[in-house]
Amino acid sequence: MTRELEAVIFDFDGVIADTVSYYYESTKRIAEELNVPFSKEDNLRFQGIPRAVLMDELVSRSNLSLSEEEKCELGNRKGDYYKELIADLNEEHMLPGVKAFLKELNAAGIKMAIASSSSNAPFLLERFGVRDLFTCVVDPHGLKKGKPDPEIFLTAADSLGVPYQNCAAVEDGEAGLCGIMQTPMFSIGVGEEAYLQKADWHIKSTSELQLNALYKKFKNK
Repeated sequence: MTRELEAVIFDFDGVIADTVSYYYESTKRIAEELNVPFSKEDNLRFQGIPRAVLMDELVSRSNLSLSEEEKCELGNRKGDYYKELIADLNEEHMLPGVKAFLKELNAAGIKMAIASSSSNAPFLLERFGVRDLFTCVVDPHGLKKGKPDPEIFLTAADSLGVPYQNCAAVEDGEAGLCGIMQTPMFSIGVGEEAYLQKADWHIKSTSELQLNALYKKFKNK
């Protein structure tokens, strides 16, 4: 089977945008309201996980018995806190080298998609001036399963009309990387965490994302 790089699928938070700390701040605020612990390590572990799962975890750490409606309200409040924090973000909050890499891919005719659990990705893509570079931004609310299930990545590839084996997918979260690795896609793990070393191509920083390097790694898989 011949593999040819036709598309790159991106997670958003921690891959395109420097927003991980804002997720921590907004979730920490909910945790404090519930009087339960929530650490920066927890924030990394739940990165990319659907909001409902995170709320279930926080409530389980408390002595409260909340209905699904009440947990949904908590999640919406967390979302409101997050939106307040990101309201004024701009291109300067993109991670190093990402915009140049997106332009490289676009110039080479490689299709791009966003596969993120964040419903705020479209807003920030507009703020960063790169929304038009992406053919597809998967709506996480239209999915049956969240990461680590691979559904979001498969949906992105299907929307692009590209065979799975001809896609590369970029993640910094453990759940997301697990999802990619359940598919024929070429996986790229970005960051210092040990679990990212399982990726087909592990890089410590987005500044290492360059098309020639990706071509080489993709071809040699």
